[in-house]
Amino acid sequence: MEKHAAIGIDIGGTNIKAGLFRSLPIPLFRRSIDTQASAGFEHVFTRLIALIDAMLADAGLSRDELVGIGVGAPGPMSYEHGVIHNAPNLPGWENVPLRERLREATGVATVVENDANAAAYGEFIGGAGRGSHSLVLLTLGTGIGGGIVLDGRVWRGRFDNAGEVGHMLIEPGGRPCPCGQSGCLERYASAAAVAERAVEAIRAGQSSELAARVAKGAAIDARDVLRAADEGDELCGRIWDDAARWLATACVTLRHLLNPELIIFSGGMVNAAERLLEPVQRHFDALSWKIAPDAPRLAIATLGPDAGMTGAAALAGEIQSEPRV
Repeated sequence: MEKHAAIGIDIGGTNIKAGLFRSLPIPLFRRSIDTQASAGFEHVFTRLIALIDAMLADAGLSRDELVGIGVGAPGPMSYEHGVIHNAPNLPGWENVPLRERLREATGVATVVENDANAAAYGEFIGGAGRGSHSLVLLTLGTGIGGGIVLDGRVWRGRFDNAGEVGHMLIEPGGRPCPCGQSGCLERYASAAAVAERAVEAIRAGQSSELAARVAKGAAIDARDVLRAADEGDELCGRIWDDAARWLATACVTLRHLLNPELIIFSGGMVNAAERLLEPVQRHFDALSWKIAPDAPRLAIATLGPDAGMTGAAALAGEIQSEPRV
């Protein structure tokens, strides 16, 4: 039987997104379900199989007509063995052999990839990086993740932990990070860090239009900081610009180390688009060396929340001809 479709799945702590593809990057059918992560792995796995079968029913296909299933999932993992070692926000997902479980349950060849790597490959195949040679994707949200594509291939490193851009050490002895280090990038430039720094500064007595909300104990997020900055709040403006400078610093290091064509920003913070990209580009230009005309282009991701499932499907579609992308 001819195999002419692939399913890409993006597993998150809140939602699972899936798409059935015959060509990239536009899915023929898509579905999204609640993860219900608190119920544990077996419960989520049962829902995952039901989701796959629902996608096939949508398309009028059988499992035998799939070239593969690709899954993007969070956390440290072994790509070679398809084992998730520890997935943040997914209780009970410790040393889970997800690839083998899916193969056994469906009979379909399966690849399991880190979610940031899958998103990076999705942008490479059909998003902002389409037509490029190499890129780095930075996902900016509560933390900062990263995925790397070099010479058209996902670069995972020897132990599958490459791309942990959020834990680049940029301020030795600086702000403590849950990873156990101090001074990680994500403690300065993530959405959570932007909000946290604003609250800390206001509580220390610095003036801001957000002070009344902080005094009442109201939650503050990065969108509030940006909104206040746009309205002329000096403190929030400095904090936003500081985050942009730290991101630019990381981008300069990535340029010198990897020499990619593109550095792409995705995640919740890029909803600000130009209000993020402009200051990052300004600091990047100021910090970069001038001895070689090889600066990567900085860009905003275009696939949005579809990047992970698109990249996962692309990797699954290459299983038969190229198992190790």
